[in-house]
Formats: sequence, structure tokens, C-alpha cells
Amino acid sequence: MTRSYYWPSLLIVMATPALAQIAVSANDGKQRAADAKAEALTSDSIAVLDLAAPVRVLARLDAPASLIGPPAAVAVARDSSFAIVTAAQQLDANGAIAPADIVTVVDLTQPSKPTIAQTLHAGAGASGVAINPAGTLALVANAGDDSVTVFAISKRRLSVVGSVSLPPKSKPLDVAFAADPRSAYVVAQGAGALVRLRVDGQKVEAADAIAVGLQPYSMTLDREVAYVSNLGGRGSPAAPGPAMGTIAIVDLRARRMVSQVDVGVTPEHIALSPSGRYLEATIINGSNAPASSPNHHDHGVMAIFRTNGTSLEPVTQIETGAWCQGATWSDDEKRVLLQCAARKQIEVYGFDGRTLTADTAATLQFDARPGAIATARSR
Repeated sequence: MTRSYYWPSLLIVMATPALAQIAVSANDGKQRAADAKAEALTSDSIAVLDLAAPVRVLARLDAPASLIGPPAAVAVARDSSFAIVTAAQQLDANGAIAPADIVTVVDLTQPSKPTIAQTLHAGAGASGVAINPAGTLALVANAGDDSVTVFAISKRRLSVVGSVSLPPKSKPLDVAFAADPRSAYVVAQGAGALVRLRVDGQKVEAADAIAVGLQPYSMTLDREVAYVSNLGGRGSPAAPGPAMGTIAIVDLRARRMVSQVDVGVTPEHIALSPSGRYLEATIINGSNAPASSPNHHDHGVMAIFRTNGTSLEPVTQIETGAWCQGATWSDDEKRVLLQCAARKQIEVYGFDGRTLTADTAATLQFDARPGAIATARSR
């Protein structure tokens, strides 16, 4: 390697404030708790966070966001210069929650002064969003109309260049690009499958599908392995009470699910660490149920696994706040940020490779419910 190869990236770094790592949180002001009677509504918002210790909020910006759907409704460009945020729901003229198809592009060239660069539209129920490693293409999974919208990216701006139709009732919720630039994958909850997309420049089309379990919800990819959370678990005959959720492990090269790991009730989100060594699982654990429900718990659970090829090894877990959503790692893998919607907070946890420790002094408070979060290394 020679220094000349690094001059372009060096210029980018010099032009950007010296921040350890940027995260973007999408916060929903529309959603009330299950047993809330007269909770005041607030504006949806986007928060830009600096993950250097101590974690801090750099800026907040009113923009459409949605708690409903997997916490993959935010994608951050590899150079952290912009983010894409989807909103699957909005308030209609009568103040009722209605489906939405909103895609917002946020300019982060000045992280402490973010601006809305574009507002576009995908399909109904616009949910999971992903940017390819080259930064030239973005995909949005549309749960409401069984499609994936394809956007071209140029100079931090998006334009619609296509749409992929999936079979009726597929309910695509999440999407991610593979290490192979010719492939992407979509979580099709209604089909109980991971659908492979063929990518050829700006042309994207559906290919084959891999069965992954009951009610798949969110996913993350690590080279030739996909991890998929299944809200309904293994799909065995229903037993009394909530279903035991699982994480499915999928061998993408062999195109098959190789195993499932039981993790608890409602595995809302899974987040791979930057090195790929660890996998975080956000488990709601009945903490979003009304207090009067027999399934209610006053806390969620965060679990950490060590990845080992096509297996997961439990490392540690900790009780968390309630109704928790997305999580993201710091670059050094020493901190995990967890969005907990019940109290409208982002909790911060220290991780030393063996245990998790709650850093309660670092908790961030918001006036809307954090529902999706990402950094440039989330996918």
C-alpha cells in the first residue's frame, strides 16, 4: 500500500468534524403505549448521535419516522455523509394512524446541522432499507404492497429506478445487500422465507427463496451467513402463551437454513458487531403488553452471542428497559446502544467481550419513541 491511495479518504476525513462514529436514530411521536389512556403525541424526529464516550446527541430534526416494523428503517452511507429513513405509518387528516410510504434522505455532511435533502415515496408500509457497499443503490422493503423499491444514488440524492414485485401476502419487512454485489435478500414474513434478489447494475429481480421459520422479522448478513429473527419461532404446534422466538442461521452459499436458536419472546432486532464476532438480540419479553396482561414483564432482555461459522454461542444477557427496539454497536465493540420505546430512551451498555454493564448515567432521553437506529457499519 502507498499513501497516494489514501489521499481521497484523507481529504474526506479532514473536511468532516473529528467524531468517533455517527449513529442515526428515528423516533416515532405517534405511537402510544398499550395501556396509555391520554398520552400526548409529539413530532416524529431523527436524532444524530456521536458514539464517542460519553455518547451524546449532536442534533435533532423533525422528520417522518415509524416505530412499527423492524428497527431497520434507517440506513447510513459508508462515509456517514447521508442517511435514508423510512416511515411505514403516518397520521391521516383525522389524526388516526395510517399506512405511509415515505422515504427521507438526510444530509449529514455537517452532523451537528443535519438537513432534509429529499422526501420521496416507495410503496405502502415502507420498512427496512439498505444501501449497497458501493453507495450507488438503495432498496426499501414495502410491507403493505408486497414489493421492494429500487433507488439509484448519485451525489447523496436518490431517484426511483425500479420496483420488484413479490407474491401476494409476502409482506416484505427487511432487506440487506450481500457481500456478493450481485445479490440482496428480503425478509418475507408472510411467506416465512428469505428471498434472494438478483442485482445487475440498477436492474433488480426476485430469484429463489429460503424457508427460515415462522414470522421472520429482521435480519443481518455476515459474508455467506444470514441471521434472521423469527417472532413465531420454529413453527411447531401452538402452545399456551406467547411463542418462543428464534434466530435462524442461514447458509447463503448452500441456500438453506442450518439451525435455529431459541432466544425468547419477540426477538425484535438483531445487530451484528462491526468485526462480525458478536451478534446482539433485542428481546421484548412481553414488556410491551398491558400491565394487566398475564404475559406482561416490566423489562426486556438483550442477549449477546459469539458467531462461529454457522453456529451461535451464548456469551451474556442482561435485563433492559421495556418495549426495546433497535440496537447498534460502537466501532470498538465496547458499547451497545439500545432503543427502549416505553420510556422514550436510548440505553447505553458497556461490553468487555464477556459481560454487559448498564451505563445508566449515559442514558439519552427523547420526547418521541426511538424505533430504528443505524451506523455506517450496521450493514
